[in-house]
Amino acid sequence: MLSNLNLDKPYCCNIVNSNDENLKQLGLEPLLFNATPQYINLAGHIFYGEKNYPHYECVLANDIERILHIMNSNTYERFQTVYSSLNDDYPLRFSIYNHQLFFHDSKSLYMYKNNQEIRREINKKYNLSETFYEPTTKEINEGYSEDYIIKHKDIYGTKEEFFTFNLTPQEQFQILLSLKREELKPYTNLEQLSGNAVRHWLNCNANLFIENKCSRKTTGIYNDNAMKLINNLLETKLEIYEFFNTFLQQVGDWKDTLKELLIKLNVYKEFTPSKIENNDFFLPDIYVENNYWNQMFQAASFDLLVQFIGFDKIETQKKKTITTSKKNIYEEFFNLLLLDYDVVELPKLIFDADVQHFRWISPSFINAGVNREYENEIRLIKKYVPYEERQKYFIKE
Repeated sequence: MLSNLNLDKPYCCNIVNSNDENLKQLGLEPLLFNATPQYINLAGHIFYGEKNYPHYECVLANDIERILHIMNSNTYERFQTVYSSLNDDYPLRFSIYNHQLFFHDSKSLYMYKNNQEIRREINKKYNLSETFYEPTTKEINEGYSEDYIIKHKDIYGTKEEFFTFNLTPQEQFQILLSLKREELKPYTNLEQLSGNAVRHWLNCNANLFIENKCSRKTTGIYNDNAMKLINNLLETKLEIYEFFNTFLQQVGDWKDTLKELLIKLNVYKEFTPSKIENNDFFLPDIYVENNYWNQMFQAASFDLLVQFIGFDKIETQKKKTITTSKKNIYEEFFNLLLLDYDVVELPKLIFDADVQHFRWISPSFINAGVNREYENEIRLIKKYVPYEERQKYFIKE
């Protein structure tokens, strides 16, 4: 089980129920996952990833990048037509036919249905009634307005008016946060863990799925190791979104604050975009600009995770090292220091809401109180206890 694994090296663990007799008769083979410790999250749990072949969902920098893109968004007039390929374009898409509202994606339906202010603005702008038809996801995907227009074209004609409603960055982030709180809920039993779920989160496929012997909706194939790996991933990702939710509630101007954040992390480079015309759909400058911001956000992600959010980076490949911005390192990393880890202390970046600026807090070289007691205990254990017996002295969670 993952909870019994040592913390000082990568591990290869089987993530399927290969000892189950019924599954063995179907031909289930062991499926090994190379679990490499990468971070200690805010809950103090080890985040494991696949270092050699990192899957998109397992790369925490992708979550950071998504949030920073929203912070970097422009705020448009509510009904302004915005060039659709810009990375800061977050419209709700609708059409109107015969004074009836049609939703062009599920997000538009969700926001119109659940946000009274948005519904009021749209209804007032287009003189719509409070009652509306709520389509299914399938109807939205199949363009349900088309069928309605065909049935009524002899009476009302074929004129369908299309419009967009621009969300603010704050509204867009709250949508994302709401979706992540639902999506990143932990699995509570193995019967919830289907082949699709494991493929989505870990990019792993048991041979029964690859050979089409079972539907990917089948549960019971994967074991407790798989569930713990996934739940650890979900917990860690959700911590990032919740951290930024708390942080952004303190921020006035998101774009200016983001710029200062990138400057503090020494990754900011000025970019002056060319004028973008609405009729040039494949304008190359758009992709240049997107790539420019992507690279900057990715470059900032490591420092953000460690120095701002407060994760601790674990390195095991060359030299066992913890990189952290915590102060009380002997108390925090007692067990890992017994395993001969080095600890690298970095300055901590904090946001002062009163003045709306960031500032660095340098590591303290004064070791006192409980932290000094832990340091002395570590020194004595390492002096008198052989390496292979040191786990007896671990602090239990």
